[in-house]
Amino acid sequence: MRSYCLLLLMTIFFPNLRAQVFEVNGGSSSLYDAQGGTLTAKGPSYDASLGAGIVAGKLVGGANLTKVIGRATYLAGDDYIQFVLPTDTFDTSHYVIAMGAGVKGKWGGTDVFAFAGATSNSFDSPFFEGVRAESPAGILFLRKPIGAHLAATSNMVFSNQTTAIEGLEWRPEKFLKAALAGGVGANQPYGAASFDLTRAMFDIKAAYISAGSQFHRVAVEAPLMSEPDRENVLVTFRPSSHMTLSAGRNNFLSPVGTTETEVRSSVDNVSAGLQVAGAGLTGSFYHSTFQGNSNDSMAFGAERNLFWGMHVAANYFESRPNNAPLTKSFVSNITEKMTPRLNVTEYVSRSQGQTTVSFGGEFLSNPMTVSAEYQTFYVPERNSAPFEQALIVDVRLQLFHGLTLHGASLVAPDGGLKYTADTQVTAARQGQNAPLGGQENSLVRASMGNMLLRGRVVDTEGRPVAGAALMIDDLLVYTDDDGLYYVRERKPHTHQLKVMVSQFLNGGVYRVVSAPETIRGTYDKNEPETVIVVERAAGAGS
Repeated sequence: MRSYCLLLLMTIFFPNLRAQVFEVNGGSSSLYDAQGGTLTAKGPSYDASLGAGIVAGKLVGGANLTKVIGRATYLAGDDYIQFVLPTDTFDTSHYVIAMGAGVKGKWGGTDVFAFAGATSNSFDSPFFEGVRAESPAGILFLRKPIGAHLAATSNMVFSNQTTAIEGLEWRPEKFLKAALAGGVGANQPYGAASFDLTRAMFDIKAAYISAGSQFHRVAVEAPLMSEPDRENVLVTFRPSSHMTLSAGRNNFLSPVGTTETEVRSSVDNVSAGLQVAGAGLTGSFYHSTFQGNSNDSMAFGAERNLFWGMHVAANYFESRPNNAPLTKSFVSNITEKMTPRLNVTEYVSRSQGQTTVSFGGEFLSNPMTVSAEYQTFYVPERNSAPFEQALIVDVRLQLFHGLTLHGASLVAPDGGLKYTADTQVTAARQGQNAPLGGQENSLVRASMGNMLLRGRVVDTEGRPVAGAALMIDDLLVYTDDDGLYYVRERKPHTHQLKVMVSQFLNGGVYRVVSAPETIRGTYDKNEPETVIVVERAAGAGS
């Protein structure tokens, strides 16, 4: 019912909103055992989505509407709420899923986030997010600056179990931060202190956390996340631009399986990196403990660019668990850049006395991206023959503007070959001609006005990035298939430019390499374009 209500609100609001970008994404995956889709709409002051599908034979769905009105942002539906404490030095990715309504903004110099509804768990798939309400909850997060360098925080969640953690953050310089936090989390005591110092030659991160054995920030069935516990420290030393040394210790409260029961675990590590004669060398040693068992491991790697666009890499791994036999493996690959759009890779691996040779490659173009490679997987469930070799293929086709088809093969934990197939359609609607936000100098992407703001978004190899999201003052614009964007205005103004990497439409995960902070319109179409360079994050999909 909540999804239908939000759909009704979206239907009412959409015709009255300008500069809309609509995206439909849907498909099927045997790996996730899911089929479904999502309708998303984006505008200069709102984001909205509605998704539904079937996961493991169950019909689930979710919806979200985020709308900016004045200085406040209003939320309705399902939302991922970031839950970060000032002492979170090592991991700032904690969040809670909730459904209901909320608001965030700044009033009286205090940053406020308030939400009322229920905590939720999620059913994830590549095409939509489904949620299910768990427990009624109220959430209130506050942050108040006290002077120039000190800030107080308060994180409270009122549900079947109570969380109330107060904190202080002291930042006298950009490179130095110290913080304290204390209270209760899910009815368990909590106290923490942290220190973070970053300099040119060294970094020091340290924290000590004293928490109840079953501490959670919020008591939920999912997602279950590890929490830092006891002493945590990481020291990184850079004696030169070619060498990096680091050593650290981390302790955690880790969930066991899919239960909320937590046990203590730890990881000690020492690592080194060296750049010499054009080659990159790395080495790491680890000692870990979990549920009474321990493991001593090591990893060594080397890589180098050779002549004619060739790249060579080799890695050696060794694991010594206290309750299982020693394992060793060696993996190497050679990648040859045949053309700017075509790479060919040869793989050689040796593990447990077996040697495997395989081949792969990647072809990139504006209308098509194809990659194929043989990979060897270790499947513990297949005790007599645990190694499974499979051809992993990933194909993405842009048939015409706004329509993308994607398919990929994957190997499941049981060794079976699975697939994912999906399609994405993007369309833009200019909307009414009223100025955005009532501002006299608002930008309108239309033929009115002689001043032109234009530019291009490319990756580090100069390839255009389609569907890149840019915020020009309060106007959200997207690049076309050639990576181009343009906006017209009547009079020249200087505008703030932000690259919204979290809202790119092509499904990739990016970081900004270079981008100007401001842009300005010009009469001359022959003026150089504004160039924004982004880089796909390591491990992100095509």
